[in-house]
Amino acid sequence: MFDNELMSDVSFTCGESSRIFHAHKYVLATSSAVFFAMFYGSLTEKKFPICIPDAEEESFEEFLRFLYTDACKITAENAIGVMYLAKKYLVSSLAEKCCEILEASIKPDNAFAVLKQAVQFEEKELEEKCWNIVSEKTLECINSEAFCSIGSSTLNAFLKKLETSSITEMELFKAILKWTDKESARQGLNIEHDKTARRRILGDSVYEIRFLAMSQENFLKYVSPSGILTDTEIVSISQKLCGLDVVGLKWKEHRNKQPCSIVSSRRLHPANISSLVSFSRFYPGSVNYIKGDGSGGWGYTGGGSDALTLVVNKAVLFHGVRLFGSNGGRYEVKFTIKGNNVTESYTSEQDSDHVPGYDVMLPNPIRLLPNEEITIIATITGPRSYYSGSGKSSVTIDDIVLTFKDARSGLSTNGTDISHGQFYKIFLSEL
Repeated sequence: MFDNELMSDVSFTCGESSRIFHAHKYVLATSSAVFFAMFYGSLTEKKFPICIPDAEEESFEEFLRFLYTDACKITAENAIGVMYLAKKYLVSSLAEKCCEILEASIKPDNAFAVLKQAVQFEEKELEEKCWNIVSEKTLECINSEAFCSIGSSTLNAFLKKLETSSITEMELFKAILKWTDKESARQGLNIEHDKTARRRILGDSVYEIRFLAMSQENFLKYVSPSGILTDTEIVSISQKLCGLDVVGLKWKEHRNKQPCSIVSSRRLHPANISSLVSFSRFYPGSVNYIKGDGSGGWGYTGGGSDALTLVVNKAVLFHGVRLFGSNGGRYEVKFTIKGNNVTESYTSEQDSDHVPGYDVMLPNPIRLLPNEEITIIATITGPRSYYSGSGKSSVTIDDIVLTFKDARSGLSTNGTDISHGQFYKIFLSEL
């Protein structure tokens, strides 16, 4: 009797389709309490065919097949649509079958689509599996069409879960921008004429975007003209990226920057990176010593900062720097890179080359991209230190080429530049 006009007393259409599905009230009502109320309750449906605007033909056909035969053809492609109908008409046994199929077929290109249904119907296990896929394949997931169809609450949840990720902050920002534009179009907003539309669409989710993990160059080039931030916010974030203290900034500093992961997924394990490599930016024997009378050396009495710009030829992990010190000297240091700050006290000790210094290491390494200009800044308080006046323009170890440049004007106020000053060594490792 499945989809048979014989003795049929009810019919359906789906969405804009003209196809008519023939059915029998008794069969549907014995399988679904919702259909029972529709056909035998106080508000019985009398107009046929009944249009189900939110169903697709293929999904509805398999849904009906199950009601008649207790079996249907559920695939990865139609499972979401069938589960929606099973939940809508309270057919729990079919919903369970759909969940099993979906759990086994979640992929980056449908993870957010399945997540939407899992959240809507409170399928916690399915939701968790979706988040796991998003964690493991973040870039593929956010580049899918399904990502552009998620709701604002799901976007906010995603950004909150995403402490850091294997993707870059710019890849994430571009995906968010694409989502914002698609959502604006769905709401009938013209982002060309309404310059504040993107910000209104994002709402408070804008405060979850990791602007402080971007390079200042990328921030000014891509974020500043997007209309997502006000002029005041752009100035404040730019100042923060330069290492300045900004009062009242709503964006958090994220110290676990890259590689990143969704909360609860696996962290970067030491086995996933190669051994640490030390890049000295000065020629051997070029260190300038402090004289016996305490004169000479590199001073820190003016309260300025030492800054230097780095460029690598391939993606690497940045772990920290070794700074020059004095014999047994105590130093207070605030070190900044890509919005990550380390503020600690250090005691200078001699290394194997008998040069006094101390290592300033990040709690978690951050990722440097090929040809990305990154500025490191150290604001130091303490006694005069050793320094060097014979800097290299680049250093090559194996296939990693680290190039040094003068920091942008106004950042290295204590005098460090490509040829002399601070930043004795840079610690990197290959991904």
